Amino acid sequence: MSNSSQINISNLFTKNTVSSQDGTTIGYRSLGEGPGILIIHGALSDSEDYTQLAKNLAQNFSVYIMDRRGRGMSGVQGNNYTISKELEDVQAVRNETKANFIVGHSYGGLVALEVAHREGTVEKLALYEPGVFIEPQAWQWLSDYEVALKEKDYREAFAHFVRGIGHTPQLTKLPKWYVKFLLKLMIRGQHWDKIVTMLPENLNEHREVLKLSGTYGNYHSLEVDTLLMMGGKSSPSIKQMVQELGKTISECRTLTISKADHFGPDNDHCPIEVANQLRSFFADKE
Repeated sequence: MSNSSQINISNLFTKNTVSSQDGTTIGYRSLGEGPGILIIHGALSDSEDYTQLAKNLAQNFSVYIMDRRGRGMSGVQGNNYTISKELEDVQAVRNETKANFIVGHSYGGLVALEVAHREGTVEKLALYEPGVFIEPQAWQWLSDYEVALKEKDYREAFAHFVRGIGHTPQLTKLPKWYVKFLLKLMIRGQHWDKIVTMLPENLNEHREVLKLSGTYGNYHSLEVDTLLMMGGKSSPSIKQMVQELGKTISECRTLTISKADHFGPDNDHCPIEVANQLRSFFADKE
């Protein structure tokens, strides 16, 4: 998608802000009319990356895309960041918008799961490859990532993350120096500049993922109508996670979007296909 096209789509949205429990400003975009859907984005992204998804849903729903703290229209993460801060932010937006349908992608999917698990007010929950790890993780790469950040070697930090998180198995198996070289060729310009601004937040967020790894059994008590989606081109480990999580959540249906990968809901991937599935799910009265 061209930058001009993205700007035009972004201009369709109304921009709003609320104050979270600790006083942090949380921004969100809104579009459409109807039952409220709140979209919670992933780690190295912000609300602007989900405008195509929201635009397609806004034909039938009031859609809200929040900027999680640390990016976009929202305030900083803060020194006392935990995933509980994210839950407070989500609640602040929901109090203002009355959105009882939630969509979460990747780390945003983990946040959405925790919101639904800890609160009883979510009517329907849709997750696209949430940041859940079935087995407890060790993740030496987090320390290497932090060292690279302190040295301001952002390409090095990003290479540690991509190899360590395992969303692209082909890169995980390659030497780090080569992954760093490939990523430099693949991600440049404004896209790279945007990623750099979120690398510190990404570190803190994946520390929270690490803490929650292996605790997915807690979601057995979740009593929310749940749609769990994955991409047909995603890694085997993600597909295994989705299948296991789908068996754990009692009211859960799973589906695969065949031509998508981990970034399916993002503007530049398969937002229309994802939106079509979400529209059917949220419109279903059963």
